[in-house]
Amino acid sequence: MTDAEEQPAAKGLTQVLEEVGVSTPPLTRREFLYYLWGSSMAVFLAGAGGVSIWFALPRFREGEFGGTFIVPIEEIPAPDSPPKEFAEGRFWVVNIGEKTINDPLQPKDYELDPGIRVLFKVCVHLGCLYKWVSVNDRFECPCHGSKYLKSNARIGGPANRNLDQFLVEVLDAAGNVLVQTEATWQGNREGATLPIPAGSVALRIDTGQRMKGAPNTKPGGGTAATGSR
Repeated sequence: MTDAEEQPAAKGLTQVLEEVGVSTPPLTRREFLYYLWGSSMAVFLAGAGGVSIWFALPRFREGEFGGTFIVPIEEIPAPDSPPKEFAEGRFWVVNIGEKTINDPLQPKDYELDPGIRVLFKVCVHLGCLYKWVSVNDRFECPCHGSKYLKSNARIGGPANRNLDQFLVEVLDAAGNVLVQTEATWQGNREGATLPIPAGSVALRIDTGQRMKGAPNTKPGGGTAATGSR
């Protein structure tokens, strides 16, 4: 006789209950439908709650990452061209030219100079990843609708400041710093644009040094705060 034949088959719960004198009547149609409805509602509410929490929580927390990235001058976009995304560092490199400076949508409260800016690619509202939308020539957040020009200026949506920037240094071939980002606003650390001097070979971007965008709360962009340059 094999081991399988020697061992009795495992008893089901119904069989055990019957042996001890407890009857287990089958579910009625009404009970079956009730349990089916209850389990369906539980799954629906769990899913709805998960979606709500997903959109309510920031996608990235402050201090989650940081590091230094080198971007060769050859990889910088041309002035007034679409920004270039660097996904590994979570930033966009923007080259501001005269067309961007004279954009009628650019809020007058934020003066611009030609040069480079490096923008943190996370929306300042609730931390979603915003996208560059070429047909609209602007950044747009898919989560809650905040909109920004390539200069970093907010022009619509629930965000209450401009896009954050990273500290940038322009290096020569010997690794010397020719120019670096400086804060231009009192009360926060929004950075100025950087010119690209002769002899520049690369940008050094420190994603551990994030500069908060200037306050921006007016419809269409702007603030009552006074900037300093």
